[in-house]
Amino acid sequence: MKSNKKVGLILLPVVLILACMIYVSGLYAYSEDIEFGGEKTRGSVAFPHELHMGSFDCLDCHHDMKDGENVLDEADLEEDNPDILCASCHNADSKIERREAFHYQCMGCHNKFRLTQEATGPTLCGECHILKK
Repeated sequence: MKSNKKVGLILLPVVLILACMIYVSGLYAYSEDIEFGGEKTRGSVAFPHELHMGSFDCLDCHHDMKDGENVLDEADLEEDNPDILCASCHNADSKIERREAFHYQCMGCHNKFRLTQEATGPTLCGECHILKK
């Protein structure tokens, strides 16, 4: 029993120091809703990032595809890293532009879960694109 307490007393400061280092370095997940732009006819989309973080691995959505394989290093997923933004790859010059990528990724996942009878997100345009009045 005494050795468990000693191990706990040693591990606690180590864990706290690591947690502080991760927080300060920016290697923490973005927890707020992210708003993706809309068009004149469709409103923007509020994406609840934290809600998705509890159920999925980061690399389920974030990717850098090379030869059909996701080669993204999860350590690159820092909040202020512009290279991890969808628009950094999905643009007018890419094979799959940003709007198509969002629709494929988001609606594809939501539709997949709809088939399994699990709780899922919206799949209809007006359920995601909310026009502000």
